[in-house]
Amino acid sequence: MSKAPKADLGSMMISKGKAAEAMPFASSAAIPPAAPPMTGAPKSLTVKLDGDLYAALRTYCYEQERATGARMTHQEVMVTALRALLSAASRS
Repeated sequence: MSKAPKADLGSMMISKGKAAEAMPFASSAAIPPAAPPMTGAPKSLTVKLDGDLYAALRTYCYEQERATGARMTHQEVMVTALRALLSAASRS
């Protein structure tokens, strides 16, 4: 059983000038960005909140539950707020 010859890394070297000009993974055809999905299954989103904002969200949910008698989740609050923000932005 013979061993495969080792690759000569010296033959793969290029000058710094050529390396700076190189565009790795570039193609000649421009790829347009994908359109955002408009329908289909719900998408998940993770949001990281600092301690004060998270505490305010918990307090808001608790107060809404006490006022309405219905459970209100953090996700429901954030989705409602996001819809209101995007609706206001589209009107302006």
